[in-house]
Amino acid sequence: SGHAHERGLVLGDDRYSYRSLRDRLDEVPADVPIAVLDACASGAITRLKGGQLRQPFLVDESADMRGHAFLTSSTESEAAQESDRLRGSYFTHFLVSGLRGAADLSGEGKVTLNEAYQFAFNETLGRTVDTRGGAQHPSYDINLSGTGDVVMTDLRQTSATLVPGQALDGRFFVRNARQELVVELYKPYGRAVELGLEPGAYEVRLERESSALLARPRIAEGARVVLEPDQFGLASP
Repeated sequence: SGHAHERGLVLGDDRYSYRSLRDRLDEVPADVPIAVLDACASGAITRLKGGQLRQPFLVDESADMRGHAFLTSSTESEAAQESDRLRGSYFTHFLVSGLRGAADLSGEGKVTLNEAYQFAFNETLGRTVDTRGGAQHPSYDINLSGTGDVVMTDLRQTSATLVPGQALDGRFFVRNARQELVVELYKPYGRAVELGLEPGAYEVRLERESSALLARPRIAEGARVVLEPDQFGLASP
């Protein structure tokens, strides 16, 4: 995460080309190197080709993947925008939200590479379409072969879990005790979603078209807390 232009990363007074970066990543002894770039014009790296096939590494025998993946926050001609409300970039915020469980549309308790990217793409585009910087389109170069999918996070192994109940619907904003926005997602009625968090106190704000609700759950180590409608009180929209 930093500065870049259409030819490579900008590191102070130095320039590091995307080709050099891809060549170095090819040397990493992993079967599926995954690079995430959050910088202006970072999508230019997806136009380069590279990667090597190696032996599978995933413990899950249902997946046998080889190749490489590059996820970028913008295209080769776009700025990577930041938000004062998020205290950071749109893309990284939504990618992390997705990895915490918001992107698990299948409800299997795992977030795959494709689920994480698609969630970050949709949310980043939706949040930037009306900004002064204009719509921002995350890009990707995912070149994988084999069976299964690459699992990025396993929600069954989290230290604490927050579950917005199926009877709730709307856009959720989850802040920790330091008022940092750690997860944001829209959840429709009936969808089951589990969010992997650190133990501690949280503020969960639920925004709807004409109303807002607020809950303040506390999650202990190893606990699984389910939020129900009666745990929310009215808040200012």
